[in-house]
Parts: sequence; structure tokens; C-alpha cells
Amino acid sequence: MLRKGSIVLSIWCGINFLLAFIILGYVIVLKQDSPILQVASFSEAEIASLGARTIAALNCFTILYNSCSLVISVLTWPLIRTNLLAGQKSAFWMLAFVIGFIEVMAFLASSYIGHGRWQVNVLQSILYLVGIGLAGYSLFKGDIE
Repeated sequence: MLRKGSIVLSIWCGINFLLAFIILGYVIVLKQDSPILQVASFSEAEIASLGARTIAALNCFTILYNSCSLVISVLTWPLIRTNLLAGQKSAFWMLAFVIGFIEVMAFLASSYIGHGRWQVNVLQSILYLVGIGLAGYSLFKGDIE
């Protein structure tokens, strides 16, 4: 079960990495405005009424958040694939705290925009809960394969 849990957590990392990478490319490479404007269901008129500095601030926060999200994925993946699979309980607790905190904050952040990205939050949270649950059960039950 530890292996299955680590696979599910690795999928969480992959999805998290991919989403952050795509959004960073969209804002930095393609020079588009933050996708949060569409996710928050702003109309074209509302977007047009926003000041340039407001949009720049949204783009800044989008780049900052997604850079951190991408790096968290890069850092947690080897922790999952090596330390967690080796049965290290410290890796479990680190992942439980770090990814759990991210998932809670994702729902909190999304609440400010009417839960505009709830589908992604729910999918990511399910993957996290299943993965950490399987890993934790295996580690604390002593059923490490």
C-alpha cells in the first residue's frame, strides 16, 4: 500500500507541476494576463475597467504563486519516491504538513473568487487524501512492502 500511496502522491506532484508550468508559460512566455481573471468570471467590461497596475499585480502574484507551486512539486517528488518509499515516517509527516497546508490554502484562496477553480482543488485534494492515507496506513500499520 505504501507504493500505491506514493504513486498517487506522485500523480499529485505531476498535475501540480504541469498546471504551474502551463500557467507560468501563459503569463511569462505568451505575455497574457493572469488566468485568474477568467477563473474569477470577470466580464470583458470588468477586466477593461481594471487599472494597469491592478492587472500587473495579479500577474505578479500569479507568477510568484505558480513558481512556488512548481518548486514544491519538484522538491516533494524525490521525497515521495525515495524517503517515503523507504518507509521514513519523517517523510510522511513532512508531506502531510506541506501538501496538506497547500490544499487547505488552495480552498481558502479560491473562496475569494467564488471557488472558480473548485474542480482542480477537489481533484488535487482527493489525490492528496488517498495518497497520504494509503501511505500513512501502510507506515503506521507496519505493512511496508
